[in-house]
Amino acid sequence: MTSMQTAPQEEVAPEDIVWINDFPTPPSLPIRPLHALVSVIRLVRNKEDTRQVFEVVSALSASSGKDLFERFTSTPYGRRVVSEPIRLEESLGDREALRQYPEGSLARVYLDFMEGENLTPDGLIDAAEEAGIDFRGETQFEEFRRLFLHLDVCHDLWHVLTGYGRDALGELCNLVYTRQQTKNPGFKLIVGIGLLAIKAEKPFQPFQKAVAEAKRNARQSEWILEYDVEELLPLPLAEARAKLGIAEPKIYNAIPADIKADLLKPNQVQTQTERERAAGLTPAE
Repeated sequence: MTSMQTAPQEEVAPEDIVWINDFPTPPSLPIRPLHALVSVIRLVRNKEDTRQVFEVVSALSASSGKDLFERFTSTPYGRRVVSEPIRLEESLGDREALRQYPEGSLARVYLDFMEGENLTPDGLIDAAEEAGIDFRGETQFEEFRRLFLHLDVCHDLWHVLTGYGRDALGELCNLVYTRQQTKNPGFKLIVGIGLLAIKAEKPFQPFQKAVAEAKRNARQSEWILEYDVEELLPLPLAEARAKLGIAEPKIYNAIPADIKADLLKPNQVQTQTERERAAGLTPAE
């Protein structure tokens, strides 16, 4: 998931543009804590409503997006991502190309994960669009946007690298890594409230210990964003994890799969956008 602040809809005046490492970036948006809290509650009610993650991180981004952009574009790979650009959404979306990699490689395990969960990189991009983050249209800040599109598309790849599934606990633990990598406070809010929600459902499971383990592992891992993803794809999954310093999530793995799968089952499966359209609050496509 991205930590991108929502790009301004109107053109930004030259005097308001913030230049970072020779790239233009938009002015920071105000923090909206109430909006973030409402979005977290909606996400807890329906963990498939991915739009709410984007709502939260955008509402609480403040200067964290610029700090991340500065660090990212100070690395050789980061500068290539935003300037060439490297289109990870295309390479990770090309299933036939991924199928050519060896069995057991990061690429093949990622492909199995995406096909098994019926996911595509475009699905994450569409979820961002529901939250008002346009990764496809024109912008004054193409390099700035490229970072957050890259980060967005990496979300499911990080599930594979970290070993966390798409159950509610797995999502929270994966977001712990995202928080460590991006320093966006929105992820911390999601993890905190999400942990309270799953503990309320099953109070005698070691969910808090699993999240604490994820925090320890995330702090000990490399800064994943500076590594060339396409160089990692051919590696055996265990070798890719070792290269990035990603440890096995032992506590998470020890929790029975049926218990994890039953967490935060939504009362409804529609996203917020789908509900708004059904109620006539937003126009259909």
